[in-house]
Amino acid sequence: MSEKKKKEKEDEAFFSDSFSVLFNPHKFVFDFKQSTPKVGTSKEGRKVESVVWHRPVVVDPILAKKMLTVLEKNVEKYENKFGEIEIEKMKKEEEVEAEDAEEPTYIG
Repeated sequence: MSEKKKKEKEDEAFFSDSFSVLFNPHKFVFDFKQSTPKVGTSKEGRKVESVVWHRPVVVDPILAKKMLTVLEKNVEKYENKFGEIEIEKMKKEEEVEAEDAEEPTYIG
């Protein structure tokens, strides 16, 4: 990909369909991901593969906690206006079972 196209892609709004959270004593890393199918052809025929874009955001623990507070308040406002966000309908059975096993650090 040319540098110009790469820069244009970086400047676009980014829709994330999953993310993961990593942390250490000094920082939190929110790795927002976007998966899209890519269809190509080869000698064997049509080939479909997934392309994943990442947009990591690194913040200190204080900002991470402030973000949590702001997100909680805004989700509450959203639900008051549009109704409760029902997570169970959006999850696959495997994800629900995995959540029962351990604390999640990955959403998607």
